[in-house]
Amino acid sequence: MGLQLDTPVQYMKGVGPRLGSKMAKIGVRTIKDLICFFPRAYEDRRQLLRIRDLKEDMPAAIFVGTLVNIVERKVKGNLSLIEGLLRDQSGQIKLIWFNQPYLMKALKINQRLFIKGKIEWGHYHHAKQCQVLEYENISTEEQYKKHIGKIVPVYSLTEGLYQSQIRQLVSDAYKMNLHQQMKDALPTYIKEAHALVSLSTALEGVHFPQDASGCEQARKRLIFEEFFYYQLSLARRRILVKKNSIASPLSISGKLLDDYESSLPYALTNAQNTVIQEIKQDLSKSVSMNRLIQGDVGSGKTDVAIISLLIAVMNQKKGAIMAPTEILAEQHYCKLKARLSHLGICVLLIKSKLKKKEKEAVISQLKEARGLIVIGTHALVQGYVEINNLGVVIIDEQHRFGVNQRLALRKKGHSPHCLFMTATPIPRTFMLTCFGDLDKSIIDELPPGRIPPKTYFIRPKSFSRILSHLQSTLSEGQQIYVVYPLIEESEKLDLKSAMEGFEWFQNHFTDYKVGLIHGRLHPDEKSRIMTEFKDNKIQILVATTVIEVGIDVPNASLMIIQHVERFGLSQLHQLRGRIGRGKAAANCYLVGDPKTENANKRVHAMLETCDGFKLSEYDVLIRGPGDILGTRQSGLPDFAIADVMRDEKVLLSARKIAFKIVDEDQQLEQVPHQAMKQHLEKQVFFKTQQLN
Repeated sequence: MGLQLDTPVQYMKGVGPRLGSKMAKIGVRTIKDLICFFPRAYEDRRQLLRIRDLKEDMPAAIFVGTLVNIVERKVKGNLSLIEGLLRDQSGQIKLIWFNQPYLMKALKINQRLFIKGKIEWGHYHHAKQCQVLEYENISTEEQYKKHIGKIVPVYSLTEGLYQSQIRQLVSDAYKMNLHQQMKDALPTYIKEAHALVSLSTALEGVHFPQDASGCEQARKRLIFEEFFYYQLSLARRRILVKKNSIASPLSISGKLLDDYESSLPYALTNAQNTVIQEIKQDLSKSVSMNRLIQGDVGSGKTDVAIISLLIAVMNQKKGAIMAPTEILAEQHYCKLKARLSHLGICVLLIKSKLKKKEKEAVISQLKEARGLIVIGTHALVQGYVEINNLGVVIIDEQHRFGVNQRLALRKKGHSPHCLFMTATPIPRTFMLTCFGDLDKSIIDELPPGRIPPKTYFIRPKSFSRILSHLQSTLSEGQQIYVVYPLIEESEKLDLKSAMEGFEWFQNHFTDYKVGLIHGRLHPDEKSRIMTEFKDNKIQILVATTVIEVGIDVPNASLMIIQHVERFGLSQLHQLRGRIGRGKAAANCYLVGDPKTENANKRVHAMLETCDGFKLSEYDVLIRGPGDILGTRQSGLPDFAIADVMRDEKVLLSARKIAFKIVDEDQQLEQVPHQAMKQHLEKQVFFKTQQLN
């Protein structure tokens, strides 16, 4: 029996177990995986540069020449340097390979080579030189035709794999016509409406492009297909959730709500009121709410959450909040206790570190029928915790929890109404992909009087210039955060640790109390320190990113973020959101020495805007889609070729038709949709993903 699509790639000629294990690292385990392992870029080798036309600072120049000399030089330790001299009719250039001594046997004088490399100035011989990134022997006519005069795919690799190996294996698979075994399940009417080529044409065009137009058509088809099937699964899941989520309608008005809203010392914003009305409409229905609330730092999500929980209590049901950290859970608990004490509402806290008697008392109360509110960390989803009559579930900073944790909390009740909240601004395309099965609300308005912090960038050597500002801030009774990326000194990273910073601030601000908080402290100790800081018993709090989410100290008006280049953009925005919560003007100092292009872009973005939604867009542009949101947890699949930001138009088009199809044919039983349904149910993301 010959090779099939599901045959392990190691059984292909020239592969074997060792190379097969390396292929597995890039997700290629079967021949089908190989055919669907799409290029990340292309090289146009139809027109090559002459050596004399090579310019300094070319990061990936491609050219051809004859090797006329090669020597090996020993450098520090066991490292070696291979130097070659390549010549064409226009001139010659030195080639450099670092620490690849085996090349002395592989390369021969008078070989004709294709070279891809970085062109730079050689300071020792005062001439241009090339640091070789990739080379291929093209001495024979067959080798020349194989590598030159065409558009060549470039694949993502891992250590021990080479472009030539992947290209050869893909070529071998196509020579056996194995790609013809892949069925084109996309209905003809969709392909015609969107001008999409066949699957076979697309697969061949993406691996062996004849021209730019053909390559683009192939990519368009494959990108559409990835988005389409994923959106189709979201559309079906959305209907499934609504069908299986029969809930008790809740009364959405009453004295309890009126008393709470009248007790607030401020008016809710228009955005908050809009979102509250959307939630009330959901809660009044017999289908359980499944809504995501997206609100920037300080936009007032807590008020929205409290009103949702009060509706549950008002209906003699329980409300629950799950928070990602004990500090945030404790802060929610303290805030709700303070705000609801005059209403006589029972608010409970459950966490892993509770003493046995305290935990037993909380668990006992959760089994009672009366309405109350419970707040906790992942301890809420433990098997020993029973929450009788659960009405409303709120998951705060929901992307920090895995799908299974979110599902476990929902299972504590019979189809409870679910509200997911995040202060991490999510780009629209991520919204449509990660949370396409949820209803969405955005709190896009800050409370009146909130003044965005002013942000400054300074180099470490200039830090002394801001000491007078720190002193004046403290003398005015305000408090300061100082954030470090590390807890202890690291020999590998030349960064000042939080502990070093703690000692420095203690020595330089002797008239003030300096505190230190980090993730390795016992939860009780962290809670004590945060309470002292909130009560202004600590004036300077040196911290790691444990303060990133949810900490609310209105009197803290200045933040220093040390080694800013070590933080992600979303993280920097969350940290800066800890200040500017009071009446005093707030200032944020970004201290660091960014050396990479991306690090500099992050700093410039922080200086340019305080708008979290803009920063989230910048973040994706800087880093790529990647794991911006902890997307492996929140549900974003690893698309093989599609990019949720770059290919937004295709995503929107695929989503529109996918949702239209499911609206008209929920079970995909119509003849044009039957093959599509079979294909969909084989998709990994469809089989493994669970309900949010």
